[in-house]
Amino acid sequence: MKLDVNKQYSGFVIRQAAYIDEIQSEAYVMEHTYSGARLLYLGNNDDNKVFSISFRTPPYDDTGVAHILEHSVLCGSRKYRLKEPFVELVKGSMNTFLNAMTYPDKTMYPVASRNAKDFQNLMDVYLDAVFYPLIYENPYTLRQEGWHYNIEAPTDALSYNGVVYNEMKGVFSSADALLDYEAMKALFPDTPYSFESGGHPDAIPELTQEAFEHFHTTYYSPENSFIYLYGDMEIETTLQYLNDEYLSGFKRTGAVNSEIPLQNAFARTQEVLGTYPVGADEATEDKTYHELHIVTGDARDVKTSMALRVLESVLLEGNSAPLRLALLQSGVAKDISGSYAGSYRQPIFSIKAAGSKPEQRDKFISIIYHTLQQLTINGIDKELLEAHLNYLEFKLREADFGAYPKGLIYGISVMDSWLYDGDPLAGLRYTEALQQLREGIKTRYYEQLIENYLLDNTHKVIVTLNPEQGKEEREQEVLAEKMAALKASMDTETIAQNIELCSELHKRQAAADTAEALETIPLLERSDIRREVEVTETVLKQLGTNDILYVPAFTNKIAYLNWYFDLTGIDKDLLPYCYLLSDVLGKFNTDKYTYQELATASNKYTGGVSFQMHAYSAADDANDYTIKFTVQAKALTANLDKLFDILQAVALGSKIDDAKRLQEILDEVKTDWDSSFFSRGQTVACTRLASYFSTAARVNEQDQFSYYEFLKELSADFAGRAEDTLAKLRQLLGIFFESSKYLLAYSCEESERMLVLEQALNFAALLPQSAVAGKTPQFLEAPGENEGIMTPGKVQYVAAGGDFHKFGYQFHGAMKVLETILRYEYLWTKIRVQGGAYGATARFDRNGTMFFASYRDPKLKESLQAYYDMPSWLEKLELSERELTKYIIGTISGLDTPLTNSMRLEQAGVYHLKQVDTAMRQQMRSEIIDLTNADLQKLAPLIRDTLSEKYLCVVGSSQSIEANKNIFTKTQHI
Repeated sequence: MKLDVNKQYSGFVIRQAAYIDEIQSEAYVMEHTYSGARLLYLGNNDDNKVFSISFRTPPYDDTGVAHILEHSVLCGSRKYRLKEPFVELVKGSMNTFLNAMTYPDKTMYPVASRNAKDFQNLMDVYLDAVFYPLIYENPYTLRQEGWHYNIEAPTDALSYNGVVYNEMKGVFSSADALLDYEAMKALFPDTPYSFESGGHPDAIPELTQEAFEHFHTTYYSPENSFIYLYGDMEIETTLQYLNDEYLSGFKRTGAVNSEIPLQNAFARTQEVLGTYPVGADEATEDKTYHELHIVTGDARDVKTSMALRVLESVLLEGNSAPLRLALLQSGVAKDISGSYAGSYRQPIFSIKAAGSKPEQRDKFISIIYHTLQQLTINGIDKELLEAHLNYLEFKLREADFGAYPKGLIYGISVMDSWLYDGDPLAGLRYTEALQQLREGIKTRYYEQLIENYLLDNTHKVIVTLNPEQGKEEREQEVLAEKMAALKASMDTETIAQNIELCSELHKRQAAADTAEALETIPLLERSDIRREVEVTETVLKQLGTNDILYVPAFTNKIAYLNWYFDLTGIDKDLLPYCYLLSDVLGKFNTDKYTYQELATASNKYTGGVSFQMHAYSAADDANDYTIKFTVQAKALTANLDKLFDILQAVALGSKIDDAKRLQEILDEVKTDWDSSFFSRGQTVACTRLASYFSTAARVNEQDQFSYYEFLKELSADFAGRAEDTLAKLRQLLGIFFESSKYLLAYSCEESERMLVLEQALNFAALLPQSAVAGKTPQFLEAPGENEGIMTPGKVQYVAAGGDFHKFGYQFHGAMKVLETILRYEYLWTKIRVQGGAYGATARFDRNGTMFFASYRDPKLKESLQAYYDMPSWLEKLELSERELTKYIIGTISGLDTPLTNSMRLEQAGVYHLKQVDTAMRQQMRSEIIDLTNADLQKLAPLIRDTLSEKYLCVVGSSQSIEANKNIFTKTQHI
């Protein structure tokens, strides 16, 4: 139903109403007059409903109080007196999204669900959490989620522990986090942005219970809140619920002052010099970072923000970006990237050089200014501007956000203006702004943006971070000395008090919630679950030795193609070069395009073209696999001829003969690995672990740690290996695109099905036959076994696992439920709550692969022991019917994530390659829904036997790995 402007509904007055054609929604901006709460409702027929409540939470120090509070309010509330209601919701709700996020100036609590009853339950738990948390009566919440002194006996060393403390130790293990931290302090010295809202590890232990409570009292009130609703719901009923259950209990006071002040511009550019840690023996050459940050305008100016976002893309993203090319070709750095951060009161335009030298800073700045000045004089390439605008419009209209609900992304985006008292609808109405930006191509609009915001603007900071060998080790020594001195300053009584506090915390963490408390969390019934597996309609045809898989869908005139070319018989020694070719494709000149022109054409006419290689194991055997080179592409059907023109140029016309160009690409790829290795730690550890016992995983591991090692070796001897590498890449190009044995999976509207297929087959007819397609894979040795991979980081990623098929066990749906139980009960308690890690996961695959892995974990040996103790715990596990139902619902929720068109197509293609049929999926679903305690307990010997081979891999701190080196077969530095 429609709501009328200026009319009141359950205390809410409609201040603004409009139909937003771009997202096909009725939008209503409201105010709750009694409490002062703001509310935006986007009404439409989307059953994936979203609720969010956000607060302006500007920090006033580096203690991370906003972040710790975000964790803590979800640890019990007035109505839900459990240790962690949030975890109970994860275990047993049908949510399609459930999380909370801390930003530099706001904290958001969003949930989403397709089930109306479940959605209401989620909303109530979150509202009770933010307005009535138990933090005032339970000081152990801060100790668990924030920090506490960790000491269990008088002779123990004193240390800090806490979930957020360890999380931020992991965050600040990366150079990127240090760059951002230094930049924000320098850019906004007089505003809350100068502080780290997530918390700095050095400052987190300064947070007191009093300051913790004060932050909540100050900012968590309705008059400082922004409530967001999206989707198909009875809005009047929801408004009445919000008023009656929560908002009517809070009277507007006018005392909340959370406004984000503006930072006055500087008279001149500021400069910051710092260091970041690398290993004690790690080379430091070409590992300096330089960044130029520029504060640009006002977040509420939607058109200018969109224009600056386009300008950043034009200047710095892709192979045709003029500023990026100028910097790379000058040799000032190995990799250049840019970003536009529009979610600040004053947005930030950034240019980053990675893989540089300290003395290159002035040259970096000089080239930026010279290039920008030349662009203002000579003008920006109009086709380049048009291409990036086309790409932006494609993404906006496609609205494909992967597994994230559309309504969630819209809810986050409206905060860019709404948080600062701007129009929340402005960013959703993008059509007019896009048209104005297109008109701007005909004028000097973009050149004037460069002049006004990037050249003449003095609100800038240059940050340089140099690598410092052994910095992490020295900081750990300083911390150890500080903690020793702190303990020495404590008298016997104080030490005893801290031991008692630590012991009491551990008791509370280990204690189970009462049945009465658990039953306060609303729960669906097994009967609420759809028993039949959801089946995507597909049409499979064979054309000779090739398979054609069509997935009909309403795609809004977009064609999606996933093309899997077979490489199974490839020479195993060429595997690293296969992954390198996937990285360089489309980045060399072709017989028709320069690589710059190719990038522009791709942006102008497609929604993206990407290349990757992957080994797909059979559904039930990790050692029976095929290797596929995959092309993923999408375009409007009106531009299909352009898409295939681009693919033909890459497949048949790439000129992979330029050693200088290869060096540039290699430098970019390796530098990206250098800077992001630690953030990839869990993936590296789990893939490396699986390679010990799975031949399919050995192929995929060639794209992880082994690939990084390959890149470093190739880079170190590039002059001697360049020509041989180019020759291998040319050889592989003739194998990658083949017509001998491929799977073409495509999705479009039925009316355009034959048009898409005809153009695809015309392209395929041009491709050569392959000598490796359909062949048996060559045997690949395991790259290692039981390794400790040492980084300069402060925390670990600890993985252990094996192949349960080896011991005669078969896959059962109970394993998927056990994943949920382990992630959010056993591992959550042992690894996160008691151990202080950010998280942990469990995985059982139909192909026999099993692993457990921790994330940003301060422990190592203790986490492995938790894995080894798991079977004994599982043997004693006896869940009530309610608890079984809860975990079943949580498991089904993960399986029933709504799919976008591109996700549905990818799923169909992968199921075909892995030979997963509907009967197998239905059997698993039935086994999940009909789960018993006996089904779970049968898995205890499976885990015990599979872990008996002691396969493990740890990525993390050199000190922790060195201290436990006896458990590893091999240790090595990255």
